[in-house]
Amino acid sequence: MRKLLLGSAIALFGLVNAQKVNFGANAGMLTGFASLKTPMGNDSDSNTGFYAGIFAEINAGNKFKIQPAVNYANIENASALQIPIMVKYYAAPKFNLQFGPQFTFDLEENPFPNEYNSTNFGLALGAAYEFTEKLFVEGRYSFQVNNHLKNAPDGYSVRANYLNLGLGYKF
Repeated sequence: MRKLLLGSAIALFGLVNAQKVNFGANAGMLTGFASLKTPMGNDSDSNTGFYAGIFAEINAGNKFKIQPAVNYANIENASALQIPIMVKYYAAPKFNLQFGPQFTFDLEENPFPNEYNSTNFGLALGAAYEFTEKLFVEGRYSFQVNNHLKNAPDGYSVRANYLNLGLGYKF
């Protein structure tokens, strides 16, 4: 496992070193949509907060870029780290479509570590429009794939999906 991680890190460093890389910051509104499913019925709720983070943008071909990011996310005093790794496809010179995995790590202490996942995995879709070479607007929606509940009985699940809407600036 260590050899695989080391090899991946060396390959990523080589890719970043060989390609043009831009760095930047982004921030905006974050809305979380939680859903609870049980055999007795379903319930859902949504709340709004904010996110702010940093990103790298790596050229990966004529119409493609890869954008890993680390975002601090906060909704109603609950905080998390979002780590999206978006593949950006430029459908037009200033407009891109995005897709990729998003990892979310709860920063609050987990009172039930044997019953509740603090690390979650989602798939994200989004788009961005670049007003200038440096300033852009972005929107992304992520769908949680795993269950927040560990070892949940059949028919029980808790999932959180997120909508990020914000501005970004490339340095």
